[in-house]
This record gives sequence, structure tokens and C-alpha cells, in this order.
Amino acid sequence: MHVHPFCKEASWGDDLEYTANALLGTEKRGLRAMESFFKIMATKISIGDYIKLMDNYSIDKAVIVSYNLTTAYGVCIVTNDDVADFVAKYPDKLIGFACIDFPAPDAMEQLDYAINSLELKGVKLVPPAQKFDISDKKYNSLYRKMVDLNVPLWTHTAHLMSITGAVTKFGHPKLVDRLATEHQDLTIIMGHMGTPWFWDAWSVVARHPNVYIDISAYPDLYSWFPFDAYTKYNIEDKVLFASDHPLCHWNKIIPAVDALPISKSFKKRILGENAVKLLKI
Repeated sequence: MHVHPFCKEASWGDDLEYTANALLGTEKRGLRAMESFFKIMATKISIGDYIKLMDNYSIDKAVIVSYNLTTAYGVCIVTNDDVADFVAKYPDKLIGFACIDFPAPDAMEQLDYAINSLELKGVKLVPPAQKFDISDKKYNSLYRKMVDLNVPLWTHTAHLMSITGAVTKFGHPKLVDRLATEHQDLTIIMGHMGTPWFWDAWSVVARHPNVYIDISAYPDLYSWFPFDAYTKYNIEDKVLFASDHPLCHWNKIIPAVDALPISKSFKKRILGENAVKLLKI
């Protein structure tokens, strides 16, 4: 449910060093690692390599996303047009979600173009990096538009370790609680397990029929995620597999899911059945 198609066919801006510096400019060791990572992705990895890896790991379909931090950082890594191009090239394997720069004055135009013109199937937000409060009523018209367009919203609900200056409080699940209450017809997927607020996230999922959660990015913390509570409260159908690949590689997260001490039926739901139902595949 969450893959970044970082590859040589994608848009990276004019200067990879600037992009890395904008995101991790105050943390020199992280800056060097980020710049090296970006260079490899932008010059050596193709979108076709992603498809081969998906086949190697028996991944039938993947939701790919753009990463638009233009207002906050002057950076956009992979555009919505890129995502649409990749989906057009591999329509049986890829599903495209658009990252909308909510704080931008043309956010509504971005949303309309991404869904109506590019035919992308969902919206992705990263409030800690984009530096805005998703529960703010000034964005209500955008949420109403998503409902009208019948597309789900994936939003980052966790702290954010990969970007210096990210605003942690904007990743808290309690903001989704308010959003889900005011927009009950909007399907919301909370990304990254709500790390580190696992129980707050569970509470939001348990209380709101329109809220789901994915288990991306933090397989080392699976022992703290309350899988048993999702079972006991009959909401196994609201947990979705996601990786955040290549930031968290499939070779790490898939074995971690396979090793979970949960029922086979719950694993099947997580690994595909829930997403098939949610995305109406």
C-alpha cells in the first residue's frame, strides 16, 4: 500500500545535492547517506527493476506514491505525472496515489488534475514534512472534493525520522480522529502504524468505520503493535500491508510479516484481502 518509485525515470529536481541538503541539511552524516542513496536511485534503478523485485517477492500489485514537499522545502521527488506514467507502463502491477501539496494555493487544482486528468486512484499526504495540520477546517473543501471523487486518503501518522525539521505533532493519530469524525464518508488510511502512538492509532481505527491503518516502515517494532487488539475487537479487516520500499526494503518487511504470531487468516487479510476490498480491485 505504500511504495516510493525512486528511479532514474522519475523527476528529481535540478540538483540532488540541494534536495538532500534541503531535507537533511543539519545532520551531516544523514546528509551524506541521503545524497548517496538519491544518486543510486536516480542513476542506476529503473521502474522496471521495481517490477522485477515485485515478481521476486510475489507482490501482485503495489500502490506507488509521489512526494511533494514544494511549499515546505522546495522539493518534489517523483511527480504525480511520473506516477501516472509508471502506472500506464505497468497497469496490471501499479496503482497510483497522488501527493498533493496541501499548503499550496493551487492544492485544489493539483487534486483535480491528479484524479480527473491523470486518473490516479488516491491521495497521499505527509503532514509532518509538509508542515500542516490535517484536521484544520480550512482544508475541508479538499476533503469534500476527495469524497466527491470517491478516492481514499493515505496520510503519514507517525513521527518522521528522514527529514530534519519535520513537525512531529502533525503526525499524531488524534488529528485523524477529528478528521474522521467531520468527514465520515472519506476513507482514511493511517500510515506507518501510528509510530510511536500505537494505542492511540488503534483507538482511532477501532472507533471510526472509515479509518484503516498500514504496517509500513517499522518491522522492528511489530512486537509493540497491538495486533491482538485488532483481532479481539473484530477489526482485522482494517490492517493493510505496506512497506515504504525502498526506504524499508521488501527483503526485510515481508519476512517480518511472515513471522508474526498471528493467525494465518489474519496474515492473508493483511497481505492482500483487505486492500483488494478497500481499493475495489
